[in-house]
Amino acid sequence: MDINRKLFFATLAALILYVAFTLPVLLKSSSFGSENYVSINGKKYTEKDLKSSGNGSFKSVRKDYINKLSQVFDSFAEEEILKMEAAKEKLSVEEFVKSKTGQSQPSEQEIGTIYEMYKDRLGGKSIDEVRGDIVNFLNAQKEDQFKNSLREKYKVEVSTEKPERQEVATKDNPSLGPENAKVTIIEFSDFECPFCKRSQDTTRALREKYKDKIRWVFRDYPLPFHQNAMFAHIAANCSAKQGKYWDYFNILFDNSGNLPRENVISLAKQSGLDMGAFNECVEDKDGKIAQEIQMDIQDGQKVGVNGTPAFFINGIMVEGAQPIQNFERIIDKELQ
Repeated sequence: MDINRKLFFATLAALILYVAFTLPVLLKSSSFGSENYVSINGKKYTEKDLKSSGNGSFKSVRKDYINKLSQVFDSFAEEEILKMEAAKEKLSVEEFVKSKTGQSQPSEQEIGTIYEMYKDRLGGKSIDEVRGDIVNFLNAQKEDQFKNSLREKYKVEVSTEKPERQEVATKDNPSLGPENAKVTIIEFSDFECPFCKRSQDTTRALREKYKDKIRWVFRDYPLPFHQNAMFAHIAANCSAKQGKYWDYFNILFDNSGNLPRENVISLAKQSGLDMGAFNECVEDKDGKIAQEIQMDIQDGQKVGVNGTPAFFINGIMVEGAQPIQNFERIIDKELQ
């Protein structure tokens, strides 16, 4: 996740100094299963108080703990299953996995299909230049499919405390998919964030897999230390006024590392936008677009967003550029 670490630690240091010199405060972090609290002038404030206060940081920490715990359980289950299966064949885990997934290399047709799927985002590289990367991708995909089949065979089910669902508004924001879809996914992203760009392959794959079963909503979250992000988000909002938001959206992310103002405008020309209307719109003379973007940021902060990308699947938060399986696990449960 892309976070302003300097600002974070400076703020944290200032807060510690303030507390140390102005309030007789006792912070206590107890062992697992015990009560955690902060004491101010002898009065205890517990996690319940943090929760009722609407503290976004607490929501983020709590959610992160539940997600991480679920991932640890899942990894543990995978390791144990592989050990059991490998023992049956008197092999090491590595030898066992290789025997099941590494016997055949991807076909030329498979390699060609992947190349055509991602060709527009490969910077003009030929299929031979990226062949090794495609082979590695397909082999990793095959290994994941094999491990998932073992999970099904052993009926793996991870049960943890249910993450708290957040209410996140979707009205008047760009979206794909039917409004009555059973699953709504809200993405808070920054066009200049490298982790957000990395996540786009996953989000596109999810939309392709689930099609009309999900609705995808985008909300702006340009980070303050990305100098070009705010203008890129204003420009994207202007493209929406011409009905070309998602085309321009993809182009902006494909060029995420190169978004100075002049390039953002040049990319708009490539998108076939009416440049007269576009150039007037991006001036944002009344500041309304910037205000709308700021509202997105504030709404995100209220529900625990403190970096990008962040996603809400029917209100369940998923942070960062995570593997597609972490999204699929939640989506599949929500579709049941």
